[in-house]
Amino acid sequence: MALMAGRPEEYPNWGVIGHEWAIRGLARSLSADQVAHAYLFTGPHGIGKTTLAHALAQALECTGSVRPCGECAACRKVARDRHPDVLVVEGVPVGYGPENTEESEEDLPPPPPRKNDRERRILKVWQIRTVRRAIARTPFEGRWKIIILRRFEEANDSASNAFLKSLEEPPRHVRFILTARDASLVLPTIASRCHVLALRPLPLPQVEDALVKRWHVEPSQAHLLARLSGGRLGWAVRAATPETRGVDGHTLLEERRAHLEDLNRVLQIGYAERLTFAGEVAKDKRNKEDLPDLLEAWMGWWRDLVLIQSGQRDRITNVDFEESLSTQARRLSLEEVHAGLKATRATMRYLEQNVNARLAIEVLLLNLPGDRGN
Repeated sequence: MALMAGRPEEYPNWGVIGHEWAIRGLARSLSADQVAHAYLFTGPHGIGKTTLAHALAQALECTGSVRPCGECAACRKVARDRHPDVLVVEGVPVGYGPENTEESEEDLPPPPPRKNDRERRILKVWQIRTVRRAIARTPFEGRWKIIILRRFEEANDSASNAFLKSLEEPPRHVRFILTARDASLVLPTIASRCHVLALRPLPLPQVEDALVKRWHVEPSQAHLLARLSGGRLGWAVRAATPETRGVDGHTLLEERRAHLEDLNRVLQIGYAERLTFAGEVAKDKRNKEDLPDLLEAWMGWWRDLVLIQSGQRDRITNVDFEESLSTQARRLSLEEVHAGLKATRATMRYLEQNVNARLAIEVLLLNLPGDRGN
């Protein structure tokens, strides 16, 4: 039975919350047997790219009458990452690979799980060689050989160029699904050969409703997480899961609260104490790994101050810190708030360019408003 295009509720077996427009388009392609040979799903971390990639893989391999059925052996195997014809590949930590061990590429154990969303990894050329060996073989039990390449923005130049060769002349039985934060972070020659679907943040009420009904999160907590997520359901689910820990062993919400408390303290101390704080952050390895999350939390704080000072209090993210935000919004000028936001954003760019972490944090703290006296 062919899939018919229609309302998003007609595709419950996709297992994806939101992104109805993307599911509808993919379902039409399946129905017409016009699936692209390569897709690129883009969007922020936690937006649902990998979830959609797995759902598409299920639909492609499904043996049921309505695809994906979610019940056949193929669907269940894809859901458990056990299907022999579906390969998921992503970057590995620095120092991991056959060049650092006596084991061959095929015998390497799986890399350790990511410490957090922002952990830097590298997709290497030996991984692309593994992909090329896989696609050279015909499917073992499914219709397609499906390769899901997560976070393709992590591919180094050698890996990107090696993959381009496979993408230019793919075997007929192969379908590629790439994910990345943004298409601009992927080689243009690769992005141009993919059907790009840019996933957008979900409406906050939809995130909140999903947390309550599907993950049984307490309503007030779901409301907070939805606001903090910015429409990224994956992030909200991880934040609601006590087992999800950051680099220092705390939950995502505990880390966020600590980051915001640090910012409040920094804005009330002088130059000398700020430099001491910068040294403590840069010296501690765990804190250095946590810097992107710290700066992201601080940017959210400055954005909330802008909203309050612009009369848009109902749109702030950090609703559990509203009293502290109101106090700072009265004490700081709009120009100072914009300067804090600009300086924090610039520091995030510097760290992405591998600038010395301590120097970057020192410059940021000395440029933030507040009591900077000695």
